[in-house]
Amino acid sequence: MLDLTPTQMLDLWKQLLHLQPVRRNCSVERDDGIDLDSLLLIHINRWYAHLLLTAPPSLLPVEDVAQQVTLQAESSGAVIASLPAHCIRPVEWRLDGWLRSVTHFPAPDEAPARHHNVWTQGGCHQPAAEHHGDHLVLYSAPTGSTPTLATARCVVRPTNGHYQFDQSLIPENPPEI
Repeated sequence: MLDLTPTQMLDLWKQLLHLQPVRRNCSVERDDGIDLDSLLLIHINRWYAHLLLTAPPSLLPVEDVAQQVTLQAESSGAVIASLPAHCIRPVEWRLDGWLRSVTHFPAPDEAPARHHNVWTQGGCHQPAAEHHGDHLVLYSAPTGSTPTLATARCVVRPTNGHYQFDQSLIPENPPEI
């Protein structure tokens, strides 16, 4: 897994776009040029954001954020789980008492309606989840206990500002500027 600072990422993209190495045996002065680094960082950040949303989790930074999640049990058996700000998408979640993890997180309009009815929820044997952007709705909590998370793995944006990804994701042809 690569772990690149913004400066290292800029250097990598400049190499990919054939903007480096720079010739140092001549001198040219201009006062109307663009800020190439700022422009490149916009493209890099868009590329990286797309990567975090779409690339296989095995090629991206994944953390277990269970200790950072707040859970709220609903009377219907559902559990509302708030996502920390650096979480981009859930990968694997499991409440204590569930017999298996959930690895599919459809949006509310794509999820089966049976999850919303206490009588047709999958319970501990067939748990399910819905992804609502800043939180998940987990179906359903084991009865008679306060819900706690055993696992809450998510693709995350590194909090240190670095770019972390597998080397295989380096674009062969970065977007034109």
